[in-house]
Order: sequence, then structure tokens, then C-alpha cells
Amino acid sequence: MKRKYILAMPLVFICCLLFSVKAFAASNSDIEINVSSPIDSLQSESGVVAVEQFPAQIPVSVTAKTGTLTRVQLEYGGHSREITPEYILTVESKEASGPYTITAKTDQGAVLTVTANVVFQVKAIYDTRYRTIGMNVKEIYEGKTLLKSFQEPQRIDLVNANTVADHEQERIAGWIDKYDGGTYTLKGSLVVEIYGFSSGKLYGTYDTNMDFEPLTTSYGWTEKALIAFETMRNTEITYQAPVKINIDATWCDESKQEVYGKLSAQDKGVPELLFPYQTTSVIFSKDDILLSRNFIYCGLEWDYTPESAEYTDGESSTQTSITQKINYKIPDADFYFKFKACDGNDLSVAIRAPATVYRGDSYSFTVVFMNSGNSPAYDVPLKGTVDDDLIKEIPAVQDFSPNESKTYTIKRTADTSADVINLWANIGVPEGFTDGNLANNTATAIIKIIEEPEKTPDPGNNPDQPDMPNNPPDQPPDSPKLCDLSASILAPSTVYEHENYSYTVSFTNQSGTELKNVLLRGTNNDTALAQIPKTYSFNPRETKSFTITGTAGNAGEIYNLWANITTPNGFRDDNPANNTAVSKITVVKKPSGNPDNPPDNPDNPPDNPDNPDVPSEKLCDIWANLSCPPMVYEQEEYSFTVYFANSTDKALSGVSLNASIDGKAVLTVPSTANFKAYETKAYVVKSTAGEKGTTIHLAAQVSPPTDYRDSNTSNNQAAAEIMVVERPYDLDVQRITPDQYKENQTVISTIKVSNKGSLDFTPGQKVSVLFEIPELSIKKRVDAVVMEQDTWNVVSLKWNTPNVQADKNITLIATINPDKVLDNETTAANNTYTQNAVIKNVAYDEPEESRTVPAPPQRSDQPKVTWWEQRYENGQFVWRQFYAELKVTAALDYDTKAKGYLKSGYGFTINVTATVNTNYDKPELITAAQTAEVYLPQYRYETSVPLMSESTNHFTFRENPSSPFRYKKQYVPTWFPDNTDYIVQLLVTDVHTPGGTLSKWITGGELKIFVVDSMYDDDVTTGN
Repeated sequence: MKRKYILAMPLVFICCLLFSVKAFAASNSDIEINVSSPIDSLQSESGVVAVEQFPAQIPVSVTAKTGTLTRVQLEYGGHSREITPEYILTVESKEASGPYTITAKTDQGAVLTVTANVVFQVKAIYDTRYRTIGMNVKEIYEGKTLLKSFQEPQRIDLVNANTVADHEQERIAGWIDKYDGGTYTLKGSLVVEIYGFSSGKLYGTYDTNMDFEPLTTSYGWTEKALIAFETMRNTEITYQAPVKINIDATWCDESKQEVYGKLSAQDKGVPELLFPYQTTSVIFSKDDILLSRNFIYCGLEWDYTPESAEYTDGESSTQTSITQKINYKIPDADFYFKFKACDGNDLSVAIRAPATVYRGDSYSFTVVFMNSGNSPAYDVPLKGTVDDDLIKEIPAVQDFSPNESKTYTIKRTADTSADVINLWANIGVPEGFTDGNLANNTATAIIKIIEEPEKTPDPGNNPDQPDMPNNPPDQPPDSPKLCDLSASILAPSTVYEHENYSYTVSFTNQSGTELKNVLLRGTNNDTALAQIPKTYSFNPRETKSFTITGTAGNAGEIYNLWANITTPNGFRDDNPANNTAVSKITVVKKPSGNPDNPPDNPDNPPDNPDNPDVPSEKLCDIWANLSCPPMVYEQEEYSFTVYFANSTDKALSGVSLNASIDGKAVLTVPSTANFKAYETKAYVVKSTAGEKGTTIHLAAQVSPPTDYRDSNTSNNQAAAEIMVVERPYDLDVQRITPDQYKENQTVISTIKVSNKGSLDFTPGQKVSVLFEIPELSIKKRVDAVVMEQDTWNVVSLKWNTPNVQADKNITLIATINPDKVLDNETTAANNTYTQNAVIKNVAYDEPEESRTVPAPPQRSDQPKVTWWEQRYENGQFVWRQFYAELKVTAALDYDTKAKGYLKSGYGFTINVTATVNTNYDKPELITAAQTAEVYLPQYRYETSVPLMSESTNHFTFRENPSSPFRYKKQYVPTWFPDNTDYIVQLLVTDVHTPGGTLSKWITGGELKIFVVDSMYDDDVTTGN
């Protein structure tokens, strides 16, 4: 008799979705879905729920852990309907069993989908039993579209008959391989094992669909067991693919081109993969990445890709942080915290150092770091060196307020054996700061060390150490110190003939600086005044007066008085108009009735026809005079002095005074004044000159009190004229360099010009230089040349030399102020400079080989030049030192280089790279290297082999006509001695700059080949 077995079907759970590809349970889900059965239940994951009878009621409970549920759907057999969060699913029969898919959504965008496979099972009571061990996956669907099918079903193992094994989870994710947030269905059937319960013997393994017939016709199953197998033939599990979260924040400039820092959402704790049932958020703030304090925050921009109605791009100039909610539908998002660098300022450094120092003596110099502009500068790097040794007195980093300078005085001893001390300082540009002029960020200075001369009786007359040494050629002149000197003459306007008279010449230092060796001069009708010394030293604010006496000549004579004070060396008077004063004295007849010449009959004096009512005791003598410069400069302030004097031995009250400029009364002079006996009053009057070419008319007048009569009315008034002129200047051209050029090159000509006089030339004053080469019909012009008074500058021009068959003589002509726009020059005779020059024809001789190998000769080169130019910046003249330095790298290459030798007779190539480092603010006036040549030992280093330019700054050999295949190689002669260095000399030159032409020699090093054996050693020809 056959036994009948009733097999119990354990509950099977098939997981749905994972937080990472290694976890298929819906962990950290915003939604929870519970599906209960009479036997077991599912919690937020796909799987199997078993029932023991039909109809069966299965409770479904859906809750939102985050946000609010918006929709719950149930799908079965291709039909779906909306259900309530708390729902009872009724399965009427085995035909209604199978996969039920539940999808829930929240207002936060979370979506969770699980599939509950409803199967029938009975309790196990017989010895032969079955157990579920896996699922055979046959097809994978995306919605109703078949995504993938397997020719052979793919088995996935189940643990405890209900859960996908961990080692299978990555396989499932790999099959689907999607990161789009989609929902995918894996379809197949369950796999069971048949075994003996008591013996543990395994009878067979069956796919409940493909092996349904042999499974159900063997073992004597009960009807209920057959129903259970029937419900296991079609099984589904649901897989929700994650999405990759691409949300980044960038700290950048306003154009988003320069990036200062980046953070991703993952850096803020957001997972790289987010599943549809999950939501999260991320907060970015502008201070998440701390930038330099120099940066100025400009606002926040947000961009979505693609943009949609839900996710729109935008920006805010004030918003400093943003919170982004994240669900699986979010597009790629980029947030930009925009900053701009602080600009409009100029960081600069200057070194003030003595030109020379005695060897062994102590010396000091100052380094001045400056932030010019209206913005502060933070964390500015500072550095300085003395002969490459770091100056520790200078801090490494400093903050600067607007327009703040920091000065450091450095003391050292000249104890080096070298002849010069090299000083260097640099102010760096901190992050977030734009320097308006990088040319002045580095300063250099050279102090020459000299031997202390032997003591001589008259050190002031030592020609080797003059008091004021001239600056070396082309070194910028020392900036003169400013002072204010003035001269004035106090003199009566008239004197009586044949009588003694006197006047006073005064010189004043109106500045707060002590001045030594100030030049003084004075004349009377062009006769030098011996009472005035040639030089005098002045304390600050000191006035020195000299009284000059003399005897008047005949009536009608006029004494023209003139006085001048000149600034000492190293100083400049910004107001030179008052350095000169003029005045005049007129000789007049003595009036009759003068008490000094009484009448013959004193008892019967003559009547006073002018004022018979005024007694003699009411007579007085008052006078007025002017001391003024003979000329003043247009549109500039000037001053003159009005003198009023009482030459009477009695006090006077109510004396009428008047002074005028071009007929207009001067308010500085009162209308009346009281005078003590023999008192003189001086009034300094200031005004502004008009246009050049005009004349300023000055007048002064004095009248006695109403009850007095002036005994000498000829000196009651004075007049003077001042000419208005333009400041004197003299422009000239001093030289043009160089005077030799090579054909077919881009070259630079440098013109030195100067400005002698007291007029500054800023860019607005249109100083131009015209450069001409008549033989080549070249005309070039440089405008807006700047020069401070009594200084020079250089201007440079670029032009191209032509091809010449032989050396060609040319004429270089430079003219300053060619259009005569400036019309008040002292002389125009020196405005044009002519320089004879030549353009050299370049020809290379055929080299002659010699078997005598000499040592490479010593060569001289000029790899670096420096020069000075004057600039006008921020309303002041400054000197800038520029440099250009040629850097050359070169190497030889040959087939056996790795072995460290080359056999004679074989060839080699060369690669040369030439670059120019410079701080010049006009780099277009510095050419690239235009010539490269090598000198080889077989030619005794006497004849050059030219290289060709493959590209800018790169040179190599030309095709060698001696090479059978015209290789770009040179060859080591077969006779070259074994075990000998083959040394190549390289010259790179014709880098033209305003400071001269750069050249660089390289001998040996990478240009050296060790020669061993010869090419004949490689001959494999054999014979009998």
C-alpha cells in the first residue's frame, strides 16, 4: 500500500530593494508595508505569504514614516486599483493566488513597491516531505517590456526557504544593472527538494514549473500538496533600482571659471545611491569651505539638469545657504557660491639702500611694503633676502589696511668677500586679491662694497669720493627731497641824490628741513652784491637778511635790484617762482625847504604854496614799494611782498594803504594802518597766475593822515610787472641702441630721452617720440611718454629687419615732440638724434673637418639683462626696474643613449628649448629666441652649424645633406678617438629686449656623448 504524504510549504520571503547593492531589504525606507497571513507576514519587502484555506483574508497595512501617504495601489493579473492604507486582501481560490504587487507613495516623493506571492500550503505530517530551496529566474521585465531572458533559468538560493541568500543579491543587481529609479520584475518558479524526514535522504530537486509532471506524479502527494505545487509554478519578485545622486556645490568666481573648492552631497553624508522609497536632504552653506578673507561674496546660483517646472534654475545675491530636499526624481543639481577677488589695489615694495658701503662697515637699509587702494589686504606674504639669506626681521605674513605701508629697517655688516651686496624683496599676492600692477611686487638693489680710501688732508677735494657722486649710467636718479625757498627785497622806492641809502635782502627756508650749501646771489644793476655770501646753511624756517648800503648818484638814476636763492643738490623747490625777487630804487632831487637845508632868513620862511595851513611839525615821509618775482608760471600760485614804511621820527595814525593786482584791490592789505616811528610793515600777497604770455600789473600806494603833509610824495606809490610764462623745459634724444641688427629678425630699438627743466610730463601732456628708418620707409611712434622734471626715460619699438644680400647700412632717427605740440621748449636743436646702423647679412660657411680635437673654448654670454623705466602711477612718478632672463634646456639623443655610449660614425639629434622669464609690463617688446647654433669638435669649435626652429622656442637640427636619407642629425666622425667625450657647444641668442640682446652658451653636460668603438665594429660581412 502506497503512503500518501502531505507536504508543508514554508513561507518564502523574496526581498525587493536594498540600500546598497548588497542589501535587498528596504532599509531606511520612508514607507512601511506590512502584509500579514495566517501563517506569517512580510514587512516592507517582497516575498511569499502562505494560506491554508480558500477563501483567505490577508491584511495589508501601509504607513508613512516620513511625510504623508498620497496613494496606495494594488496590482494583480495586469489590473490595478487604488486601495486604502488599511486594507483586507481576499483571495477566493487557488486560481486567485500568485503575485500581488503593492505600490505606495508619499508627498516627499518616496515610492515603495513590494510583491507578495500568495501560495497554498498544508501541514507536514508524513515522512516524505519537500522544502523550498530557491527560485529559477527565467525573465526580467521593465513594466510590460521584456528586459532580459535566460536561455537556461538562473537559480537563486533561498535561505530558510524564504529569503534571498546574501551571495545572490549582487547577481540580481548585476542582471538589471540600472540606476534610474525604475521598478523591475523577476519572473520564474520556485525550486524544491524532496527528502526523507526520518532518514534525511535526498530524493530529488525539482523546478515547480518545468518539472511539474515528474514532481507531482511521484511520491504519492495528497491533493492539497498538488494544489500547493500548482501555486508555486509562477513566482515574481520586485526590484526597485536606485538612482545616483549628483548634487554638487562649487565655490568659484563670478564667471564660474576659477574654482576655489567643491563639495558633493556625499561629502555631506548623502548616500551615492538613493532608492525610490527613500528621501533625504542636504544643506550647503557658503562657509562650508573657508576661503581667504580677501574674497568678496557675490551670491548663490543653482542650476538643474534638466530644468523642469519643479526644479527651476535661479540665483540670489544675498542668500548664503541652501537646503535641497532629495528624492529619486531629482535631476543633477549644481550650486555655485560665487566670490570675487578684491581688486583695485596695488601691492608694491621698495628698497631704500645706500649706493656704496665700506668693506667691514655697518650699514642699514629700509624695505617698504605698501597696499595702495581703498580695500584692505589680508594674509599678504612678505619676503626679503640679503645675498639670498632670508631677512628674519620681515614677518612672513601681514594684514594691511587701505593705503597702509609697513617699513622695516634692516641693519647688517658688509663682511662679505664679494664686491656687491644683493638685496631682494617681494610682496606676494594673497589668495582672493587682484593686484593692479604686478610689476612693482619685487624690488632689488645692489650695494657696492668699496675699500675705504686713505686719509687725505683735504677729503672734500678727493675726486675718487666726491660729495655728490653721479648715478651710474642708466640708473634712475635719486628722487630729490622737496623744499620751499624764497627771496625778498625790502627797499625804499626813492632816495635823494647824493645821499646814503640802504636796503635789505632776505632769504627764507620755509620748509621744515635743514638745508646746507644753499646758493645765494644778489645784484644791483647787474653788479654782484659782495655783502651776500655765495652759500649759506639754513635751519628749518630760518630767514637770513643782509643789509646793503650805498650812496645815491644823480637824480633820475634807477637801481634795479635782484636776488635769488637756489636749492642745494638733492633738493627740489616745487614753487621756484619765489626763488627770485626784484625791486627798484629811483634817485630823486631833494625838495626845497627841507629842514636839512634851511633858508637864508629863518625868521621869514617862504610860504608853503601846497598846504600853507600845515605847520612844519606836521610834516612826514612815508613810502611804499614792491618785492616780487620777475616771472611766474601759468596757472600756478605765486606771491609778492608789499612794503609800507614810516621814515619819520614820530608815530602816525590813520595812514591810508592800498595794493592792487591788475587794478583790483588786494584784501590782504588793510585800507588804513598805524605806524610807529621808523616802522616798516610788510604784507605777503598770494594769487594765481593766468595764461602764459600775459602780464600781471602790481601797484601799491600810501597816503599820510589827513592832518599831515608828506615831504616826499615821489615815493608814495610803486608799480611792478610780472610776466606769466610756461615752466621751462628742454626735451632731447640722447641715444638709440643697438646699432647692429641681423637680417630677417624681429628686433627692438631702444631710445633714451630726457627732460631737463622744471616741468613734469604726465600721460596727458602728449610727449611723443617718432622713430624713422628712411632706407626701409619705416615710421613708428610712441605716445604718452612720461618724464619727471630733470630725469630721463627710455622708449622701445619693435620692427622687422628685411632680407639683405649683403650688409646694409641704415639710418636710425628719433625725434621727440615731432609735431611741436609743446611750444615752449628752451631749445629744439637737440630734439632729433641720428644713429648710423647696419643690418648684417647672415651666412654660414661650410665647415672644414679637422682630426685634431681641441678643448671647448671659453665663451661669454649675456643670459640676463636689467633696465629701468619711468612710470606714472596713482598720480606720481615711479621708477620700475625690469629684467629679462633667457633659460635654455638642451639634450642630445641617439639609439644607444640608454647604454651610456655611442659608436663613432653614428648620428645623434638635438632638442633645444629656450624660454624667457621677465617681469616687464610690456612683454610684446621681448622677442623669442631667434638663433640657435652648435659648435662641434670635428670643426675645432670654430664654424657653427645652425639649428632650425620647429616651433616657438624650440630648435633642432636641419636636414643633413650628408645623410643618405637627409636625417635631421649630425654624425660623430669614424676617426673620433675611443673612450673620449664628444662635447657639443650650443649658443642660443637674438632674444631682443629693451635692455639688450640675451644670449646663452651651454657646453657639455647633456650635450656630451661618450664615444666607444666605431660603426665598423658592427660590420657582419663574412667571406671564405
